[in-house]
Amino acid sequence: MPFVDLAAACIVTSTEYAEKLGIPKSKWVYPLGGAWARDSEDFYNRPNYYSSPAISQALDSGLENSGLKKEAIDMFDFYSCFPIVPKLACEHLGIPQTNWVKPITLLGGLTSFGGAGANYSMHAVTEMVQQLRSAHGIRNGLILANGGVLSYENTVCLSNKPRQDGLPYPRENVVLETPAELPCPSFDEQAEGPVTIETYTVEHNRNGNPIKGYVVCLLKGNGHRIIANHADTATLQELSNTTQEQIGRSGFVRQCADVKGRNLFSFRKTTKL
Repeated sequence: MPFVDLAAACIVTSTEYAEKLGIPKSKWVYPLGGAWARDSEDFYNRPNYYSSPAISQALDSGLENSGLKKEAIDMFDFYSCFPIVPKLACEHLGIPQTNWVKPITLLGGLTSFGGAGANYSMHAVTEMVQQLRSAHGIRNGLILANGGVLSYENTVCLSNKPRQDGLPYPRENVVLETPAELPCPSFDEQAEGPVTIETYTVEHNRNGNPIKGYVVCLLKGNGHRIIANHADTATLQELSNTTQEQIGRSGFVRQCADVKGRNLFSFRKTTKL
């Protein structure tokens, strides 16, 4: 790995050519297998906002294609520019997010490492290789790479030992799609009536003050999904309250009188601009 900020490279070759180059076998690291899964690129066409089918599929298939069980992995590096990715990966695999028994990042994530644009997980590959070459008692590692808004998930399992079943690295990578048994709510551009908050976020200015709320709701009448902004200051303040969970709370959506096609959310039906 060159000592250049945010630069990393990986060379893959055959064992025969590695021998010809004189690379010691103690330095060999084998790609055992991997997987690629993807979810809808339309963020509002997802089954839910508390799980990632693509992450689950990529992890499960990556392990299966590598001939490994999750217990055989000694080190993980979950893409961690966004906290939601390692959290969902840990939740799916049943491993703790804190007080790690095994590391879930080798780089340190965006907090301690940073992130090369469109190249974060290449650094994870190079670091995993170095760890597998030098660590005693360490054999297998798994890397999870994320793209988009939990849109594309890739895994690869690396090891300092070849596959025990003698199978080669898979020649083809079938893209795993979101399972059909996970239906997505229909989407309504405009609607009025009682709703339940499915997820939300609040935009703040540089002084830390809330300026706009974005709410994804489910209409109670038909279960359809709809997007709305906060209706008034009182609603914005409630959405910004970090001591109360807002997801799952009931409210109402109505049409904005001033902006055509804009939906407004409030916790009380009588709220007016």
